[in-house]
Amino acid sequence: MKGEAMSVRKRKWVDKQGQTQEKWMIHVEHTWPDGRRQTIRKVSPVQTKRGAEQYEREVRKLLVSGQWEEADRPKTPTLEEFADEFLAYQATVNKPQVVDEKRMILRVHLIPAFGKVRLDEIDTRAIDAYKVAKLEGRSAGTVNQHLLLLGRVLRVALKWKLVKELPDLGKLKTRRPGFDFLTFDECEQFIEAAREHVPDWLPYMVVAVRTGMRVGELLALRWREDVDLERGRLRVQQSRNRKHGISTTKNGKCREIPLTWDAKEALASQRARVTGDLVFPMPNVVVKDSMVNHWIEKVCDRAGLRRIHSHVLRHTFASHAMMRGVSIRQVQEWLGHASVVETMRYSHVAEGHGDEMIKLLAPQPAGERDGTARKPRAAPRHTSSTQHKRRLGTGPQPGPAAKI
Repeated sequence: MKGEAMSVRKRKWVDKQGQTQEKWMIHVEHTWPDGRRQTIRKVSPVQTKRGAEQYEREVRKLLVSGQWEEADRPKTPTLEEFADEFLAYQATVNKPQVVDEKRMILRVHLIPAFGKVRLDEIDTRAIDAYKVAKLEGRSAGTVNQHLLLLGRVLRVALKWKLVKELPDLGKLKTRRPGFDFLTFDECEQFIEAAREHVPDWLPYMVVAVRTGMRVGELLALRWREDVDLERGRLRVQQSRNRKHGISTTKNGKCREIPLTWDAKEALASQRARVTGDLVFPMPNVVVKDSMVNHWIEKVCDRAGLRRIHSHVLRHTFASHAMMRGVSIRQVQEWLGHASVVETMRYSHVAEGHGDEMIKLLAPQPAGERDGTARKPRAAPRHTSSTQHKRRLGTGPQPGPAAKI
């Protein structure tokens, strides 16, 4: 047949055990209408010459009808069919709470939109239509989270050869949202209000605002493994989740944070009043951010401050560190950010706070600091390299004037 050459042959070989094997096989060289060439080598299901020839004819019919590729590969699943297998794989690489979030996005958003569509049929046009629909009542950042997960699903499908190519997701443009933090004065008001009105929560509030640790990290702190009051350091090694219990930190890495004097005092007082391994134990209580936020809001009310939530204490720590001149790399390390780009959001709060530091590059002479007038230096005259060499006696010297 034009465009293809076919043959049936018996192949013989010696396997790893030294045994001679032989199989009837077909070998087909096929050229598709678009110019693609495909080589098909298959073992005949019936191991006779006549059976191989019949198998060859069946393959030829599939090639002529254009159905061979579908028959030769696993059928591409729909998003709904693929979801459980995808989540099972993600459980091997993500923390349980992250898998829960992905499961929710799939169930609530992606499967209702793409569930009945085969993975290789989810194209750019369908994705753009999804953006238009979801932007009604949702932020661009939220929709981008959906697209990020859809892209992950399709990349895994590509890795497993269930799709041949990836569509262009085209993330939406977003503007980084601002954040709230307590000023230096507000921070002192906050701590004093906690000391006066909720003394049992004072150590937690002080350590939170002086270390920038996340709620889960604070609630997972242990005296023996994580707290060193002699050296004045905390070691952040784990986190506590309200549903899944103890797990690793957000980025999976450990970090050390030095303690301020008041954080050391707060921890020392906490050590004297609690028993057990945990620094901030909460027995018989389901740990929730909302519970911590309740006490933070109560302190704010007593201090006459606007109500804030737990993450604002983390923003406060980072902002104060930047305004005090701590390097952005050091702040990144203390916060446990995987990338310095995350920490860069705090850089603008330090604008103007480094003006005095520029004087370290060129200290003002003592006379000027005392108000004594200083004679300005004459601007240096520009000299060519030839003139400079002549002054040093290393270049050609000018000879007598030529006679006319």
